Amino acid sequence: MRRHLFLLAAVSCLAMAACDRYPDHSVIVNSTDALVKTAYGTLCGYIEDGIYTFKGIQYAKAERFMPPQDPDSWEGVQTALYYGHQCYQSPRMTWEDDCEAFLYQWDDGTQSDDCLYLNVWTKGINDGAKRPVMVWLHGGGFAMGASSELPFYDGANLAKKDVVLVSINHRLNVLGYMDLSDFGEKYKYSGVAGIMDMVKALEWVNKNIAAFGGDPDNVTIFGQSGGGGKVNILMGTPSAKGLFHRGIIESGSMLNLMAPETSREMARLTVENLGLDEKTIDKIQTIPYSELLAASTDAVISKNPDNFFYRMYGSGMWFSPTLDGEVIPYPLTDPRVAEISKGLPTIIGCNSSEYSMLNGVFNNADVRIKMGDTKSYLYVFAKPSPHMDGSFGTNHCTEMPFVFNNIYLGRFMVGADKSAYKLADFMSDVWVSFAKDGVPDVKKFKWEEYNPETKPIVVFNDKTVTIHDGDPFIDEMKNMKRETWIYRR
Repeated sequence: MRRHLFLLAAVSCLAMAACDRYPDHSVIVNSTDALVKTAYGTLCGYIEDGIYTFKGIQYAKAERFMPPQDPDSWEGVQTALYYGHQCYQSPRMTWEDDCEAFLYQWDDGTQSDDCLYLNVWTKGINDGAKRPVMVWLHGGGFAMGASSELPFYDGANLAKKDVVLVSINHRLNVLGYMDLSDFGEKYKYSGVAGIMDMVKALEWVNKNIAAFGGDPDNVTIFGQSGGGGKVNILMGTPSAKGLFHRGIIESGSMLNLMAPETSREMARLTVENLGLDEKTIDKIQTIPYSELLAASTDAVISKNPDNFFYRMYGSGMWFSPTLDGEVIPYPLTDPRVAEISKGLPTIIGCNSSEYSMLNGVFNNADVRIKMGDTKSYLYVFAKPSPHMDGSFGTNHCTEMPFVFNNIYLGRFMVGADKSAYKLADFMSDVWVSFAKDGVPDVKKFKWEEYNPETKPIVVFNDKTVTIHDGDPFIDEMKNMKRETWIYRR
């Protein structure tokens, strides 16, 4: 009997070892199982671990500096299996930093003027379900980045929680925001082209997402850093009204816009540096991006000779959406913005190593309250990375592997112990709950709505708590700064 039990135990151990060595991880890609008919034609994606995935879907097309247009239709079936091009941008200088490269694990993809692509992850297609839709706006300021630049942007684990996850690429830097309107009506919208791209992507979602099992009347936009700023801007963009229903702003409470006269001045200097004028301006649409970047960088540095970021990252760090008076009609703090975004609930927050952003978080929430009956929920993410002797702390981006429930894909940044997986499961549940009905409550967790008197703010950590104005933790954040580690290449 003992020998029999021993053999059973041995077989069980071998089976477990085989499972560890050959995990159950299915991928199905064929011509029948992941077909979706959109307004423009039929797409073929793939299924991975039960999640239907469609990548590199063209949602619009555009000539350089021109407004986006609907994509071309096609006959037959078009594959949607890998990410599309991302916008041209400056070389990522942080690759030269060994520690940064380890932490972030960027994927720089391929760059092109043809960059208006999106990706979709969903549990079901053509099933009549009305799952909440979450549209991700990547970070990188308005200068750089893409929907595929960081491994933990993958949407499969959020989709497993029964939302449809969409991520998008759009025009950036000089290509998205250089205001050439002084050179003719043709270039009227060049200072807001990137914002118009995002609106066009939301229009695509509204028109097509039902076939992917999503509800076009229940869309949440969320973004980090520059992506959070994009959420704020879309809340003040009339053409986006009704295309989304709530917003999440992570470490990106920027409320400033480029003054049109400032943007136009830089455009004029750039055009002069290229040797162009009003008669030859159309050549700018085909000049190689490297030349355009160099000319615009020289223009920016001529006005900001001591700015380190412009010298290191190029002109992209200067250009941002222009307050053009039409696409973006008002400053984002103007009471008239309430006509566009009144009633849209928001989650707004930052990380505990980002104390300088905290006032912006509170200011953003106060502005939202002045817009009307808006509900805002504030947070600080406070679980530090264990890597590099803890020197990275809770620096920029550390909350994202948790929000996406992608600890393994973010393990080089935030570690991958049991506590990380537990917090990620919880935080992503909260984000998904908010996407479903605008109320970020799960199980025993009840998030107190923000008010300017007591300033409640949730601190996400292994033990998540709610603090209020005057709590000692706020002062402690002042000293939570990223430290330099052993080595810099």
